[in-house]
Amino acid sequence: MRYGSGMRSLAVVLLPLVLACSRPAPPTLAPERVKVTGITTSQISLDVTLEVTNPNAVDLVARSLDAHIVIAGHVDVGTVDIPVTTVFPANQTTKLDVPLSVQFTDLAQLAQLAVAGADLAYTVDGTVGLGGELLRVNIPYHLSGTVPREQVTRAALRALPGLGGLR
Repeated sequence: MRYGSGMRSLAVVLLPLVLACSRPAPPTLAPERVKVTGITTSQISLDVTLEVTNPNAVDLVARSLDAHIVIAGHVDVGTVDIPVTTVFPANQTTKLDVPLSVQFTDLAQLAQLAVAGADLAYTVDGTVGLGGELLRVNIPYHLSGTVPREQVTRAALRALPGLGGLR
């Protein structure tokens, strides 16, 4: 009889350890906002805000973020990789605000889009790298939406030599 009760005691002790070692669930990333904050003759700057929900009982740490940006379905703005150190608390939703600056080589093409007379569709595809020294995982995300034409036009006008004071 003692053998059986000892096994039950061992199971009661080991069960929480096994559950604690289970693989964490991936966080969910939801797009909140992308805003063009500046355009120069060499780069486009964006402010990207993601809502990150951590469904786990432990905190998760973001270590990196990369983003590939395409405007109007065919203008490949480029890719940027940035280091981040953000803690996503257990069982909570956190906003991740990331300023991105992407080198842009074809300002004339962007200027054509700015005067096209319509809002500009964009997509941002990338990953958020989570983890530490022993375990790292990349969680993909996708953002899409439109940037108001007026916002791109104002930013493009600021980028043109001699017109930087126009808003």
